Amino acid sequence: MVLKYMIPIYAFLVKAGSREIENLPEQYQLPVAEYLAALVEELEK
Repeated sequence: MVLKYMIPIYAFLVKAGSREIENLPEQYQLPVAEYLAALVEELEK
């Protein structure tokens, strides 16, 4: 089960270098990657 509020938290940890996306729980890897990609796309606008 993926808890929606954990996606930005894990994304923050990945961006800060505290975690690597490969080391996240498997069910969170894709949602966090998509969340980070959306952030990058938003910054590029």
